[in-house]
Parts: sequence; C-alpha cells; structure tokens
Amino acid sequence: MKIHQFVNPHRLSNTYALELDSNQVVLVDVGNFDTTDFIKWLADEDKKLTHVLLTHEHADHCCGLEALHKTHSFQLICTSKCAENIKNSRQNFSFYLEEIPTFEVELEDVLIVKDYEVKTIGGQSFTFIETPGHSPGGMCILTDDLLFTGDTILNGIKSPLTFPHSNRKEYQISIEKIKGVLKVGMTLYPGHDSPFIFQNLEALFV
Repeated sequence: MKIHQFVNPHRLSNTYALELDSNQVVLVDVGNFDTTDFIKWLADEDKKLTHVLLTHEHADHCCGLEALHKTHSFQLICTSKCAENIKNSRQNFSFYLEEIPTFEVELEDVLIVKDYEVKTIGGQSFTFIETPGHSPGGMCILTDDLLFTGDTILNGIKSPLTFPHSNRKEYQISIEKIKGVLKVGMTLYPGHDSPFIFQNLEALFV
C-alpha cells in the first residue's frame, strides 16, 4: 500500500490517499486541497476512489467532501456522531469560519462503524477505533502497523480540547484505548503536520 499526503490550505490539515493493491483508492479526510492532479492521476492510472474515511467532523477535515462527490461516487465511513455533526454547520464549525464557505454535508452512501469494527477494503483490513474527546465523532484508523489519528494524536503538540464540544474526560479514555494498540516502530499519520514513527508514550503524551 502506497500513501500520498495532501496538505489542505484550510488550517493545513492533511488528506491522505491510500493506494491499494486492487487499484482502489481510499481517502482519509477530505479538506479543500486542489483535486485537479488527484483526479487526473485516478484517470491516468485507471484507479477508482471507492471510500472516504473521516477521522472527525471538523470543517478542515471534511470541507471538500461534497465537491469531490460531484465528480466521484464513494462510500463515506465514519462514526455515528461524526455522521450527525457533519450535517450541522455549527457542529462542523464552518458556520463560525470566515476562511471557507459555511457547509453541511448531505451524502446518501454513509457507513456508520462501531468501536473496533473491522472492514476489508481492496484486500486491506481496517480497524476503526472510536476516540471522542477532541470532538464527539473522533476515530482513529488502524491498518497493518499504520495508525491514522486525525486530531486525537498530533505530531509534537497536544490535541486541542478547547472546542465547545470537546470533552477532556472522554479524551483521556480514548488515549487509554489508543495506548492499547500502539507499538514501537509503527507509523502515525496525524491530521496536521508530518507522519512520524512512534517511539514511546512519554514523548507522545507530554
């Protein structure tokens, strides 16, 4: 599996494109990056975008969903709270932002996953772990020795827990869950900044 990273202009959030062996492509989060080259690459390489996995409902991670859906049909996978909150501009926070248009995501093909549910996409196994705290709809995505963490775990900084719907108690519970799957040497793909190799808990949660 090959992974391509796109940095979105809005809040410099990350979109990751996962290139699977079956010519399927899965995106993790969809911000407002220029999709021109991405769409051309799909066509040139005869690849098909089949799924989008959302780590959480905040605007910088989902503001490009509906524009992409106009050109490509895909199934959205997220938690129930995330699915609910992306439909509400006050919960996805786009209502309060001047940098991007206010939006509410209305997609028909949405698969709600439960905690620790496992799905196979293009021969690749994905485990979805609910991690509320930073936001109610947060989840981390585990595949092989890779962990897509959204804003639950960031690179070198603490996860912001000051949003109106953030919950510090839930965040601590989520971190304990993630500690159970972390292994030295695995690669973490955060919602902002660069991917990094996990070394130890002390450095991660200071």
